[in-house]
Amino acid sequence: MPTLDWIGKKAVVNHHREVPYRLIHCDKDKSVGDPDAGNLLVQGDNLEALKALLPYYAGKVKCIYIDPPYNTGNEGWVYNDNVNSPEIRAWLGATVGKEAEDLSRHDKWLCMMYPRLRLLKEFLTEDGVIIISIDDFESHTLRYVLNDIFGQNNFIAQLVWDKTRKNDAKLFSVGHEYALVYARRLSKLRETKTVWREPKPGAAEILLQYRTWRKEGHSCEEIQQRLREWYASLPQDHPSRSYLVTNGWTRRGFGATETYLGRAVVVRVTKCFIH
Repeated sequence: MPTLDWIGKKAVVNHHREVPYRLIHCDKDKSVGDPDAGNLLVQGDNLEALKALLPYYAGKVKCIYIDPPYNTGNEGWVYNDNVNSPEIRAWLGATVGKEAEDLSRHDKWLCMMYPRLRLLKEFLTEDGVIIISIDDFESHTLRYVLNDIFGQNNFIAQLVWDKTRKNDAKLFSVGHEYALVYARRLSKLRETKTVWREPKPGAAEILLQYRTWRKEGHSCEEIQQRLREWYASLPQDHPSRSYLVTNGWTRRGFGATETYLGRAVVVRVTKCFIH
């Protein structure tokens, strides 16, 4: 498998093991809500914060989403997106040593990201996934790093999503970013036959009506009539009106089957067998 090398890599590959564990102190003056809810807002260096949280949440997190610096080179934002803040320079000097003086901004970014991603992996359950937002500046290098940490066989997808276009580009107006998705163990997701679906609005209501009437023992003919009446009573803008399909009478009666079409849950009234 192809790998990515950069100046400073040898110094950071195992750095996550060298980061000391720290205690998390509760600030009661800034805390709100139920103290037993288990929700935390941690302030501090994220590498140290992750190491402090690891004893509590190792192997327990189903999904992690992070939105790291994109390394655009812009130092005029609310944060330094050139991996050049005083804090990161001090960390690189202490971790990488003299080589830190020769690092390009891409080397610096990779040195920063690697130990943090390595710790994040430890938080995931066996069937957990991590989702990372990124753009063209580092998407190609991030793929190599994630392959190195999670394994190329645990890559799930590189999603593309559109953002606002300013239409002021000199060559191309790039109106998209990416979300990289990796599993802790993709084989575990396949073993458990995990399927991700997003039911469309209105589908659940149709399923509920049908299942309720079936449970009450209504015949196929009665369910068909009830579905017609219920459908006719819905407002024109009700989302369920888009998904209910009737096929007409059949010799064996009427029923309903649940069919998955892409991401939409669709209820289709079809021929059924009366038991």
